[in-house]
Amino acid sequence: MPLFAEVLLPQKVGFNQQVLTYEIPDFLNIKRGHIVEVPLRSHSAKGVVFNISSKKPAFNTKPITRIVENAPHLEIWQLNLLEWISDYYFCPLFKTLKLFLPVPFVKKKKLIADMPEAKSVYEFDPKHMLNDQQKSVLKKYATSDKKVALLHGITGSGKTEIYLHIADEHLKNGMQVLMLIPEISLTTQTVQRFEEHFKESMVVIHSQLTPKEKEKAWMKIHKGEAKIVIGSRSAIFAPFTNLGVIIMDEEHDSSYKQDQAPRYNTMDVAVKLANILDIKVIAGSATPSLETYYKALKNEYQLLELTERAGKLGTKLPNTHIVDLREELHKKNYSIFSEKMHAELTNKLETMEQSLLFLNRRGAASAVICRDCGYVAKCAKCEVPMTYHRRVTIENSVYNSERIICHHCGLIEKVPVRCPKCQSHYIKYIGLGTQKVEEELIKIFPKARVIRADRDTVKTRNAFKEIYLALQNNKVDVLIGTQMVAIGLHLPKINFVGVVLADLGLTIPNFRSSERTFQLLTQVAGRAGRESDMGEVIIQTYLPNHYAIQTAAKHDFKKFYDYEIEIRKELNYPPFSKLIKLTFKDKNSTNCLKKVHNFITELEKNNTDQLHNITSYPSIIPKLKQMFRWHILITGPDPRSLLKKCENLEEINIDVDPISTV
Repeated sequence: MPLFAEVLLPQKVGFNQQVLTYEIPDFLNIKRGHIVEVPLRSHSAKGVVFNISSKKPAFNTKPITRIVENAPHLEIWQLNLLEWISDYYFCPLFKTLKLFLPVPFVKKKKLIADMPEAKSVYEFDPKHMLNDQQKSVLKKYATSDKKVALLHGITGSGKTEIYLHIADEHLKNGMQVLMLIPEISLTTQTVQRFEEHFKESMVVIHSQLTPKEKEKAWMKIHKGEAKIVIGSRSAIFAPFTNLGVIIMDEEHDSSYKQDQAPRYNTMDVAVKLANILDIKVIAGSATPSLETYYKALKNEYQLLELTERAGKLGTKLPNTHIVDLREELHKKNYSIFSEKMHAELTNKLETMEQSLLFLNRRGAASAVICRDCGYVAKCAKCEVPMTYHRRVTIENSVYNSERIICHHCGLIEKVPVRCPKCQSHYIKYIGLGTQKVEEELIKIFPKARVIRADRDTVKTRNAFKEIYLALQNNKVDVLIGTQMVAIGLHLPKINFVGVVLADLGLTIPNFRSSERTFQLLTQVAGRAGRESDMGEVIIQTYLPNHYAIQTAAKHDFKKFYDYEIEIRKELNYPPFSKLIKLTFKDKNSTNCLKKVHNFITELEKNNTDQLHNITSYPSIIPKLKQMFRWHILITGPDPRSLLKKCENLEEINIDVDPISTV
């Protein structure tokens, strides 16, 4: 009796058609998950066998050509996870499939040989023993039957040591270990720490790998040769053959949320995968997301806590001071740096200690305006103010000439000499970015060795590695950076952290703004004094009494949580409800608004029990890349059930469990 296979291709094959059906030739021993080559119109294509059936379809079928040899064929668990992601995040199967395949398997026939093991070029400190609190946490974790554990530990409490011991147990049992990290900037340090402890084969997966490199890594994992996999969010889709544990560092970080379809949240995918494979997830953070911590308090997850800093000295959390920038203005100090921050920088330079200055905005100025008529230089495609840069890197070439750049679409233009509106020469640059901080610092301290880490300076895969090594080798006095330097990094020689302006992000009308600010401030403050009792932190702000800033200065997560959870409850935001954000786009603003109104009408028809709240509003960037944008936000116990009753979802950007509502 002939068998037939439903083959899923990583491309759209027709309207409302997810798979194509092919006959399985007798000479091919095909199973679900096999990557096969099939005829498609006048050419051939590669796809995955999604289902197998003995039922003959009502139409003529072509036979499968062959099984692709040496391919990372999908396991049944991958098919199950693929189907869940497609359904939960309202994403077509073909788009979801791309997560599970390295690019070359889609685009070419020739496969790549095994990936060589990465070799360390560093010298390491010997592994230190666990303290009593770490031992207690490990024992509790090992004896718990919960699938998910939240490791809530203050900055510098030794969470990585916990990860290493958990990994060691699984490696001894011949199982693979997945170590997830949010930022590529953490790759060097994390690989360093794991290589220090293990001689196992290790691969690293992140967005800056070439397609060939990713394919090599994929094959090494599929063959079971890679025992430890370290990577950003996409690593969770690698073809593991014997995965034993998922370790997720800095669980709270927003980069764990995919920003294009399927817009998955890595934590939710990890939990689903753990249930499918019957393994554990351990997620760690000094500032866990409110939803995760809420589940831990409700005993859905195991809660493990580290309240002391680890290390030889048993160091304390740094002393933190809040500087009210309004008082600096009253003292006629118009500098970027308050008197207290200037004094602390001077002191650290004199004692040859390292400092970190944090500002979560790049560039030299946030806007270019005309002082005569008020004209603001905006992006023609996005209608947002363009950012002024004095030095620009374009395609790895550095230009010292002035430019204005749109950080949303990448448009680059020359700075106007005259105002395009009134022809005035009185052009002024307002606002503040990391490039401006760097310039001002060098003016005040010309002998200081300064290095900057942001998206403008860290463009190549090894750029941050070079910065990290320069810090380790005492070749840097002051590091200036954005959020990429705020999380997870162990920089033992930094004893002073200065937050240049803490208010950025607090005034964004997003329900997570306070949480995001608290997390960033707490995390960046935690970079100070990790191996000494000399850590100092100064937070400059115009909002010194805001609870996010006050609790961050005291490193008091629980007090922040108590404040924030009450606000969330009152406004019925997560974790007390679920959200779906829909984004509508059109080149014509009127047409965009019509689409929104028509869809709201459809949603309201389905909202018969009135359990869900439906609102619409323009995007915080109303025009992006020449497209006008409006949002619909559905809030309630199960907005997915409401959306499933609707039709024509193909042209709508659907974001289930969004991290931002704007």
